[in-house]
Amino acid sequence: MKRKLYLIACLATHWAWAQENPADSAKALNEVVVSASRIEESIFKAPVSVTKVSALQLQQSPGIELISSLSRYKGIDVSQSSWFVTSLSTRGFNSSKAERILQLADYVDFMSPTSSLYGGNWMGTPDLDIDNIEVIYGANSALYGSGAFNGVILMHSKDPFKHQGLALSVRGGSRNLMDGQMRYAQVFGKRFAFKLNANFTQGKEFLGESDAAIKAVTAGGLAGSDAANNAYGSPFGWNKINYFGDVGLTVSDPKYTQYNNNQPYRIYMPGFKEADIIGANAGSKFININSFQAGSIRLNPSLHFRINDRTQASYEYRWSMGNGIFQSTSRFAWREMQYDLHKFEIKNNRWFIRAYSMFDYGGKAYEIGGVANALQNVRMTGPENGSFPTIAANYFNAWNQIFAAARGNGSGGGALSGVYTPDQINGGVPTGFSIPAIQGGQSVQDAAKLAFNLTQNLQLSPTAAGASASQFGQITNKVANGVGDLSINGSTVKGAAFTNTARYTDFSAQREFKFNKTDIVVGGAYRTYLLKSNGTLLSDGNFSPLTGEKRNAIVNWESGVYGQIQQKLLADKLTLAAAGRVDFFQNFGSRFSPRISAVYSVGRHNFRANYATAFRAPAQLDQYIYLDYGSILLIGNVENGFKGLSSAGTQPYEVKKLAPEKMNSWELGYKGLLTKDLQIDLSYYRSLYNGFIGIVRFQGREDGKMPEGNFQQKTGDWSKTAPDRTRGRFIQTWANFDKPVTTQGAFISLDYRVNSKLSVYGNYTWAKISDIKDLIAGFNTPEHKFNIGANGLITKNFSYALNYRWSSTYMYFMPFDEGEIKAFGTLDAQLNYYLKDIHSTVKVGGTNLTNANAITVYGSAPITRIIYAGIVCDLNFNKNGK
Repeated sequence: MKRKLYLIACLATHWAWAQENPADSAKALNEVVVSASRIEESIFKAPVSVTKVSALQLQQSPGIELISSLSRYKGIDVSQSSWFVTSLSTRGFNSSKAERILQLADYVDFMSPTSSLYGGNWMGTPDLDIDNIEVIYGANSALYGSGAFNGVILMHSKDPFKHQGLALSVRGGSRNLMDGQMRYAQVFGKRFAFKLNANFTQGKEFLGESDAAIKAVTAGGLAGSDAANNAYGSPFGWNKINYFGDVGLTVSDPKYTQYNNNQPYRIYMPGFKEADIIGANAGSKFININSFQAGSIRLNPSLHFRINDRTQASYEYRWSMGNGIFQSTSRFAWREMQYDLHKFEIKNNRWFIRAYSMFDYGGKAYEIGGVANALQNVRMTGPENGSFPTIAANYFNAWNQIFAAARGNGSGGGALSGVYTPDQINGGVPTGFSIPAIQGGQSVQDAAKLAFNLTQNLQLSPTAAGASASQFGQITNKVANGVGDLSINGSTVKGAAFTNTARYTDFSAQREFKFNKTDIVVGGAYRTYLLKSNGTLLSDGNFSPLTGEKRNAIVNWESGVYGQIQQKLLADKLTLAAAGRVDFFQNFGSRFSPRISAVYSVGRHNFRANYATAFRAPAQLDQYIYLDYGSILLIGNVENGFKGLSSAGTQPYEVKKLAPEKMNSWELGYKGLLTKDLQIDLSYYRSLYNGFIGIVRFQGREDGKMPEGNFQQKTGDWSKTAPDRTRGRFIQTWANFDKPVTTQGAFISLDYRVNSKLSVYGNYTWAKISDIKDLIAGFNTPEHKFNIGANGLITKNFSYALNYRWSSTYMYFMPFDEGEIKAFGTLDAQLNYYLKDIHSTVKVGGTNLTNANAITVYGSAPITRIIYAGIVCDLNFNKNGK
C-alpha cells in the first residue's frame, strides 16, 4: 500500500500541551507508570513518589542538556562538573557520580563500568527518541537492586513500530554551541523495523577559575586534602582549588625560620590556571576552534522484530565519544572518552529476557593536577647541559633567599646563588637569576609578598594551544598522554593519562502473573565486571595489592532475585504490596531488601505509605581505586582494612573492611486533584542509614599493616620514601561509619491550568541531615529549594515556557575539598513558533538568563547564561504506526 507522506513539526505540539495539561482530570487519572512497581499502574496510585515527564514537556521546556533540565522538577538535585558532565540525585547525597541513584534507558543501566558514573546523558536515550522519563524517589532496592538506593531514573524510548519517520533538530547558541540531532525509524512489512539515532553536540567548555584555599580542616573536624595549607590571601601563597601545580614546601631550616620568629612556614608556587593546562592539551575539538570543546558524538542503531502482536525481539547498539571536565578526587579532562553498548532483548506485555554489555575506553583522559605537578618537578634542563635543580627546587631556593634578605640586612641586588631562569622555549642551559636591590628589616608580611612577586617567572610559562615550540607545551603534552614513569630532563615524573578499559555484562529476566485482584512479579539479574587500568586508576598492573599476586585485570560480580505481590481490596480502593530482593556480591556476601506499601484511593484522592530497607554496595572505585597524588594516596578498601594513626599521627586508628551501606526509610504521601484543573503531590520521608559509606583519612600503610617506627620522629616505615610501597603515608579510603545517620525531607508540588493560554506550576523541597562528626558524608543538598513556572499559548502557533529555580546556601564536599555553595536563582525561558507553511517549529530560548553564579559542584565553574535558537521538524511516515 502506498504510504502517505506528510509533515508534522516535533515542537508544534507545544501549543497542544497547554490543552492537555496533566492537571486535566480525565487525562491525569489515566496516566500510567511502570517504574514504581515494575508493572503498569496509574501514577496516582503508585506506592512511592513518582514524577513522569513526557516528550512534550521536555520539548517545550528550556534547556541545553537533558539531565540538568530535570532540576526544575520536585525533589531533584543536579550536579554539573562542567557543561555536559552532569549527575542527579533525589533525597540528598548529590555528587558528580550519582552513587545512590540508578539511571536506566529502557531498563539498561548505562553507568560507566570504570568510574561508576553516568556522565550526564552521554549513553542514555537521545532527546528526539525519548517518549517519557519516570523518576521514582527513595529506596527501591527491593525491585532494582543496590544501585537504586535513593531512587531510579527510567527513560523510555519511542517504539519504531509506533513512531516512524525522520526527525531533525538543529540548534546553535552561546559559547560556540552547535547541536544537531537525527532520528529515523522505518517499518518493513508488518514485522521488521529499523531505528537510527545520531547526535552531535559541542560548545566551549566552562573551566574553573576559583582561587579559594583548599581546606586544611573539614567542617567535620577531619584533615583536609592539604592539612598544612595556608589561609586564603596568605603572603606565603596557598593551595588554590582551581589552580594546579601550586606545589607547597614546609620550611623548617633554622637558616630561614629565624626570619619568621623561629617558626616553620609553608610556601606555595603560583601554579597554573585550569585553562592553561587544558588549552595545551585540548585533544579532539570536533572542529577547529582554539579552545577546549565539550560535547559528544553519538550513534544508536537498532533492529526490531515482531514475533507476534504481543512479543518483540530487538538488538540495539550505542556508541558515544565525548569531551568534558569531570570532578571527583581531582579535576579530570575527558578527551575522546568512548563508550559502547550491545543489547539483546525479547519482551512482551508479561515477561522479558534481556542481555547487554557496556564498555568504556579511557580515550585520552588525564588528571589536570598530575600534568601541572610534573611541570614543577622536572629538572630545568637535560643532564647533557649540566646539573640543575627542578623547577620547584629552584623556585623555593629563590623565594627563601629573597625572604631572608628582606627580613635581614637587605641586599644590593644582583645574581642569587644557585638560582636560575629556565629556558622557556628550548629547555636549554638556564641563565642566572638577578634581583633588584632589597631593603632589609621588612615585616614578615611584606618580605613574603616581595619574595612571591620577584619569583613569578621561575616556573614555565603557559602557551596557547598549538604552540608546541615551548617547554610548557612539550612537557604538558608528554605528561598528559603519558602512562607510568616518564623520564623528562633526567627527572622521573608520573604520566597523568589513564589507560582504563572496562566492561560489565548484565543478564536479567522478569515474569508477571495477573489474577483477578492479585498481581505477582518475579525476576532476577546477574552482572559481571572486568576492569583494567594498567595501574593508572585501579589497583591492577604494577599497583596490584601487596598482599597478592600481580593482576592484569579485576573481576567482580553481583546477582539478585526479586519478587512482589500486589493485592487489591475494598472494591479496589485499597492496594497492598510487598516486595523483596536478595542480592549476592563477590566481596560482601548476601543482603535482603524488603518493601511494603499501601495506597488508599477515593475518587480523585490517593494516599500512600511505604516502608523499605535498602542496601548500597560500594561502587567499583570505592573497592578498587588506586590513585597516588604523592601527598595523599587514594586506595580502595576490600582487602582486610587498615591499621594506622589518626591524620595528625597522635592516636591509633583502625579502618575495617568496607561493607554495603544499609538504609531503613518510610514515606507518607498524597497525590490528587483538588479540582479538575489543580493537581497536588505531597510527600514526607525519613531515612536511617547504618554503615554509611563515606571518606576517611589517616596515616598508615597501603597494605593495611600498622606502620612501624615513630611518626613524629620519622623513623621506621615513616622514614621510607617513594617508591617504597611499604612506607608510612597519608591515606584516603572509603569506610563504613559506625554511627547512624538520619535524613528527612518533604516536598509539595502544584500544577494549575488557568486556561489554554496559561498553566502555572510550583514545587518546594526541604531536605535535612543529622549532625555528624568524624566522617565526610557528602550530603551536598540545599535545605530549601523551589521552582515556579508558567507555560501556554500567546497565539495559535506561538507558545512559551519559563521557569525560575532557587536553592539555599549549603555545604558541598568533594574528595579533594569542601566549601559553601551560595544561594542562587536561575531564570530559564523558551519561545516556540510553529511555521505552518514549512511544517517546522522555530525555538529561541535561554538558560540562566539572569547570569547568576550558578555553581552546583564546589570547585567547578559556574554555568553562566546560554542563549540558543534552533529549528525542529518531523517527517512522519505513519503517525498511527499501522
